Amino acid sequence: SALLAYRTSLRAGRKIVRPLEELARVAHAARSERQFDRRIPPAAIEELHSLGDDFNALLAELQSWQEQLALENEQLTYQANHDPLTGLHNRQYFEKKLAARIEHARMAGERLAVFFMDGDKFKEVNDELGHEAGDQVLQGIAGRVRAALRESDTVARLGGDEFAVLLSPIRETEHAANVARNILARLEEPLRLPCGHVRKAGVSIGIAFFPEHGADAVDLLKSADSAMYQAKKADTGGYVVAGLPAGH
Repeated sequence: SALLAYRTSLRAGRKIVRPLEELARVAHAARSERQFDRRIPPAAIEELHSLGDDFNALLAELQSWQEQLALENEQLTYQANHDPLTGLHNRQYFEKKLAARIEHARMAGERLAVFFMDGDKFKEVNDELGHEAGDQVLQGIAGRVRAALRESDTVARLGGDEFAVLLSPIRETEHAANVARNILARLEEPLRLPCGHVRKAGVSIGIAFFPEHGADAVDLLKSADSAMYQAKKADTGGYVVAGLPAGH
């Protein structure tokens, strides 16, 4: 009788201890490691089973909260780094990326190129067709510029009708010129706007190279900006490399 009582007591103890140990492990994982996707298995004792169900329901709510928080953080990060109209990166992101790539290029002995682009006669689009059509032109420019680049390159809308491109790395100066010609060729085909109008969207491009035209992001953008104004003065809708005439 004593042996039977001992065995019965031992089995009963296991039915109580094991669920409590599992509850402790899951609670520890949730508290210390934020593992809210774990669950407590069913228990043989009704009271412990009910406790496990309640704890699992709490974990499910915490997991849902965690996923929602991660989604909101992802959206905030995207909004902080992207232009809402075109979906391109914004000025803040581009300047940080450019500074980082310059440091990498300096240590690796690489070269990179920066384009500063400005829309040609964009104000006329807004004045004649309205700001909605102007926004559609900007979206069309963004799509065609992005299509002309490699996966490793970066394009951003700096504001208004100003765009910037980072080609990194490049081996030859001619590669940047080829990309500029590709962008201009893609923009030769008029944009068919959703509002029903057809409009050609030209840009003027200024190109600057690291390390030749600037030792940091600020100087490099200034050199590309200055070259862009030279291209705009030429009134040919082309490109200018810093220190060279249009088309060279």
